[in-house]
Amino acid sequence: MAIGEIEKNEEEYGRYGTGLFERQALEATRVRYITPENASFEDRDGCLFMCEKGGGESAKEQKRVMLHLLFPYSSRRELVSVLNTEQDEIGIISDIGIFDGEQQKALEKEIARKYFIRKIVKINELKEKNGMTIWKVTDADGNRPEFSLKDTYGSIFRVTDERFVITDADGNRFEIEDINKLDAKSRKKIELYI
Repeated sequence: MAIGEIEKNEEEYGRYGTGLFERQALEATRVRYITPENASFEDRDGCLFMCEKGGGESAKEQKRVMLHLLFPYSSRRELVSVLNTEQDEIGIISDIGIFDGEQQKALEKEIARKYFIRKIVKINELKEKNGMTIWKVTDADGNRPEFSLKDTYGSIFRVTDERFVITDADGNRFEIEDINKLDAKSRKKIELYI
């Protein structure tokens, strides 16, 4: 069965009613598991792609996907949600260990990429453009990444009075360990948003 398809089980529908609303509610809450039988993964140019497998030998077009760890975050192998680029869940991988070596490496690489947190030590530029904020920063390694936030206020999470975690539009995370250790210009740029 392809990931997007839902097996119709009339006995199960019978328990919850046969109306359209009941069927839609049941389908919306059904967990779809992604396995080697219905999907394959590949890392291509720093992005993770998934190919859904259809019936028989047919395969659907590859599409870019992102991974999100479900609870608990301490396990980076189990209960991994697979999302499309619009952040809609396609399905869940129960354990990435069920995939073969190269696919497993691609999944591990994507998880490491997403949950890697850069530490911001300076905010070089912060501007608004087309309803987004564009950030140009310097991290603890001396790199100068640029990223954007769709919902600036909703993308900045205060962990403590001094520590903040920022999630960009692509799901990458950045951390300000201690806002008081930023230079005065950097603090002034971010004050509006915290």
